[in-house]
Amino acid sequence: MSNVFANGLEISGKAVDAKTIADFPDVCFTPPENPATPPGVPVPYPSFGMASDTDKGTSAVKIGGKTVNIKNKSYLSKTSGTEAGAAAKKGVVTSKNTGKEYFNSWSNDVKFDGEPVIRMTDLATNNHASPIGNAPPWPHLAQLNVPGIDCESVLADLNLHKHSDKKKACDHSKTGKESEHMLGNALMQNQRGSRAQSIPGFNGSNGYSASTAPCLCMDGPSSDNSTEHGKKTRDQEAFKESLAIKDAKGKPTGRYRQPTAKEAIDAELKSVRENHNQIKNTKPKKKQDEIMECLEAVIYDNLERCSDPKQTKEEIKKTKLRVPGEGDYPAPTTTAPVTSM
Repeated sequence: MSNVFANGLEISGKAVDAKTIADFPDVCFTPPENPATPPGVPVPYPSFGMASDTDKGTSAVKIGGKTVNIKNKSYLSKTSGTEAGAAAKKGVVTSKNTGKEYFNSWSNDVKFDGEPVIRMTDLATNNHASPIGNAPPWPHLAQLNVPGIDCESVLADLNLHKHSDKKKACDHSKTGKESEHMLGNALMQNQRGSRAQSIPGFNGSNGYSASTAPCLCMDGPSSDNSTEHGKKTRDQEAFKESLAIKDAKGKPTGRYRQPTAKEAIDAELKSVRENHNQIKNTKPKKKQDEIMECLEAVIYDNLERCSDPKQTKEEIKKTKLRVPGEGDYPAPTTTAPVTSM
């Protein structure tokens, strides 16, 4: 650990214990090669990259006396995990195994040698011959800036994942687990799919996306009140009702006030803590507290990185989110109440 951070995230460099863990699937052709399968058998492998293999990094600014990863210049000279994919063709896209790792995201405002630095959770693709990767993007892990807590191991234990990786992460057909957004998607977008619109302030070119937002695997289905996912869904419904605007006699008016991000995140994490069995059963309580601090840091980090214009954590806490409900799409506001349809 280098203790050098950008935007609250550890910076990646040759002297830093940063890594890309199990970038999957990296499909490589694997022996045997025979007339039935001339190029070999395509097998998906997990791919690993280590920041200690940094190449073409900074020359002027260094961490621990060694070069640092920066945008459009640095890469990791090799990856591992795909060695068995050694048939003549190797990677199905790049024709390489153990190829280079390139970075796909970075800090927006912290620069070394005039270029943005690479941080913990920035995306990378593995097994390159050129800058088109053979494996899909995966968060580049170093360490979240949560004092005294090893969030890297905490996140690995909980199988934190992007929603787009739900099939691999949760394996629903075998486990019955479902991918659940830690911060409900309905608080950020008016619907799912290609027509989804994110709330203003998070709708830029690198804005909020349901597919890249952080998720946990929870026992389903969400329609069953006895399951982890079902209990969290009921808590989300109760949270919406707590936002109801009432008249002088205490009767609901059919209108709702928009929650702040802090209100929503606090409520969502309380539900995760109470209903995610692995977290709920973690002992001692201090360890459970550490898990929740790391999960909170991940949610705010995701919102910071997809905000446009960029917002700090404290600014995001005050941002007004959507009122979950079919078809409503309010802009963030500090005054007018919002009707939920």
